[in-house]
Amino acid sequence: MREMTPTALSKYREARGMNRSDLARATGMQAGTIAWIETGRFVPYPSQLQKIADALDVDDPESLLAEIHEMQATS
Repeated sequence: MREMTPTALSKYREARGMNRSDLARATGMQAGTIAWIETGRFVPYPSQLQKIADALDVDDPESLLAEIHEMQATS
């Protein structure tokens, strides 16, 4: 699996041919929330993280969360 920082998250989403609105619809979340997660301004709740992982076909949502936390710690 690719490294999943918020920046990589947006690239992963784009590689799936999805924009933020598409991912928002697929997860039941707001597009603004997706934007905040992608920019490291918001850490998703476990249920949100699972929905994102499912929508993007990511096998390990916990590694995705670890990358988000790491980016926040360095910003």
